[in-house]
Amino acid sequence: MMDRPKDPTLKTTARSLALIDRIQERGGANLPQLAEDLSLAKSTVYKHVSTLYECGYLVKEGDEYHIGPKFLDLGEHARSRKVGYQFADDAVRELTDATDEEVDFVIEDHGRVVTISESYHKWVKHPDESDSNRYRARMGTYYHMHATASGKAILAELPRERTEAILDRWGLPANTDNTITDHRAFFEELERVDDRGYAIDDEEFTAGLRSVGMAVDRPDGPPIGAMSVSGPSYRITDEVIDQNIVPVLERTVESFERRLANDRSDGP
Repeated sequence: MMDRPKDPTLKTTARSLALIDRIQERGGANLPQLAEDLSLAKSTVYKHVSTLYECGYLVKEGDEYHIGPKFLDLGEHARSRKVGYQFADDAVRELTDATDEEVDFVIEDHGRVVTISESYHKWVKHPDESDSNRYRARMGTYYHMHATASGKAILAELPRERTEAILDRWGLPANTDNTITDHRAFFEELERVDDRGYAIDDEEFTAGLRSVGMAVDRPDGPPIGAMSVSGPSYRITDEVIDQNIVPVLERTVESFERRLANDRSDGP
């Protein structure tokens, strides 16, 4: 009988990371809350958060622990360490100016997409009354891929087995009534994305918001990420998508890809 491979993860490290995640989700938490949330002894929680505090990863305000600014330094390092990610800032600004809409660039990370560059335009800074509660992306925010235009654009270019693995891990949870939650229907949607070269989020992530996303390809290998243009559904009509957004999105992505091809220092 063959021995099963041992789990290479360290439970203590995983526990510390789970505490960090919970502190972030709560917007700050005390020892009793963390102990109850994770079904741990308060003494165990205390040892973990004390270590994280002493190492600068947490700060303490009263009896609550909060995420420390050290994560800002780590996040900026992760965001800027690849040359291709630095190109994204220029591309996002160019596309924002060309469309007068919200633009972001995301990358795939462990089966979800995360925003690493974004730009908000005037409709966010000075919203109409109907836009006052509109959802807005945030740097470092993670999203399920199936419900976003950028995520679908990336998935359409990944090998089928990789896409299957992502869906097996994260599922197809419904954000709105428009979210595609059927496995077969979702793969049919990816075929449409592949045929036309871009993806549409038709109020699938947030009610009232439409997005158009396009993958940014490396010279070789999987996409480096995807760019998307988003705005309220009453403004992002099919006609606007076809005539205004897709042409400038294509030009911006092509320029981005040329910069990637000309600068091979980014690595795989």
